[in-house]
Amino acid sequence: MRALFYLQKLFTFCFIIGTVWSTPVVAQTQEDLKSFIQKLYSDQAYAKELQIESPSEVIRFYQNIDYKTIWLEGESDYKKEYLDVLKHASDYGLDRTKYHYGYLTSRHFPTLEYELIMTHSIMEFYKDIANGTTLLDLSYNGLGYNNHCLNPTAMLLNTYAKGSVKDVISFLQPQSLGYQATQNLLTRLNTFVENDNFQEPVVTYIATFAENKELIKKLYYLGFLPTMTDASLLKEGMITNALKGFQSLYNIVPDGILGPITLSKLSIPLVKLRAQLILNLNRWRVINCLDNQRYIQINIPSATLALYDRDSLVMRMKTIVGKPITPTPTLCSEINKITFFPYYEVPKNVAINELLPVQQKEPSFFENNGYQLIDEKGFVRDANSIDWGTVSKDNFPYEVRQVAGCDNSLGLLKFDFDSPYSMYLHDTNRKDLFSKNKRYLSNACIRLEKPYELATMLFQDRNLVEEFVKKRFEPHLSPTSFALENPIKIFITYITADVDDFGSLVIYDDVYNKDNIK
Repeated sequence: MRALFYLQKLFTFCFIIGTVWSTPVVAQTQEDLKSFIQKLYSDQAYAKELQIESPSEVIRFYQNIDYKTIWLEGESDYKKEYLDVLKHASDYGLDRTKYHYGYLTSRHFPTLEYELIMTHSIMEFYKDIANGTTLLDLSYNGLGYNNHCLNPTAMLLNTYAKGSVKDVISFLQPQSLGYQATQNLLTRLNTFVENDNFQEPVVTYIATFAENKELIKKLYYLGFLPTMTDASLLKEGMITNALKGFQSLYNIVPDGILGPITLSKLSIPLVKLRAQLILNLNRWRVINCLDNQRYIQINIPSATLALYDRDSLVMRMKTIVGKPITPTPTLCSEINKITFFPYYEVPKNVAINELLPVQQKEPSFFENNGYQLIDEKGFVRDANSIDWGTVSKDNFPYEVRQVAGCDNSLGLLKFDFDSPYSMYLHDTNRKDLFSKNKRYLSNACIRLEKPYELATMLFQDRNLVEEFVKKRFEPHLSPTSFALENPIKIFITYITADVDDFGSLVIYDDVYNKDNIK
């Protein structure tokens, strides 16, 4: 799907291969290349010697061009441009040595091995740029999603004769603002960190910012100051504003004060930040095959929801996600039903560990908060009829649910999707929590800042949603569910480098300790 989409776009600036190439300068025939390729296919030791881990793609490429050589004759603009891009592979968060850079740029007589290795290098680079180099991190893959939608053979076939490497890369990379902002900062950091004379700034507290040379240096490296040496520009106010920019980068309230939290973030080495940016570039690439589709992405570290339709951001809102001790799992599934006035079926561990102790201290707690007790036969029991002194965590023969209405913890509606977890997206009766910067507060379910707007978007029917919202104060409400005529894919991701509502990069807390960067 995605490869076809790219090819349709690439046809606008390149032609289908049809060029008949001349006889190789070194008089190596098509039969020679064919025999080399057959050896590549049949001799695993030979493929390993050439460090070609996936020879099938290379073989398929040459079968399509009738075993002609394309890199050995003269100077190919495509080859020159690719080697220049590969020289700066670190700006894409990739290691050029993986793509045979040393071999391809060394001085030696062109050989058929060189031909094969060049082709393999380009294919692998394109594949990693598009799909990433990390494994798919999904606790539940309900859609059978995989991140290998690119056909590197087709990409190279349709571009090597007339195309531009940088144009191809711009199409292959994720189009999200989060990805682009992450790469931009990585490219800037590389200009300093990869310099042999680079020394990591060590920032300490100094009351006067203009005298804090290490602070100025760090803010300059990160792009918040235009210089680190021109004293005429480095006024106290400019440095304060730059510090506020740094605080926003790390999701800290931008007060311009060099407090303990800000100093702790300033102590993070740029080399470590660089590694975190590379990790997140690959996380963005893993979901790159979603481009040109309609889907919802919920990102746990940023605690945000984004609704996309064919690469366009349609809606964005804040969410509340799981606490570190009750984490929200990463997954992909499909929202297929929306329920108005849902019961809150309290998870057993929450009922016995959180609600039961309160009820035992306050006998009217369940009744006052709309909780019902369902016994083993399915009947609703009156909480006042139970001797709570005989009930314990080990002896709690009830299911607990909260009745529908405005005080329900799920609010007025929830969005259902299949998963092995007891979780969903839902409204909430605690709207005040969305004002917090760090919204890791739930028991794994995801609370939405704008649930009615999302329901309206999915139903494409404002009147239906408004009709139910108007009923919210009526007594004896009961759940009413509607299947979505067009179910929508949902992806819950874990990406610690993303943009905020203004398109600025933010490095979010690694709240579940998944980055694992030393």
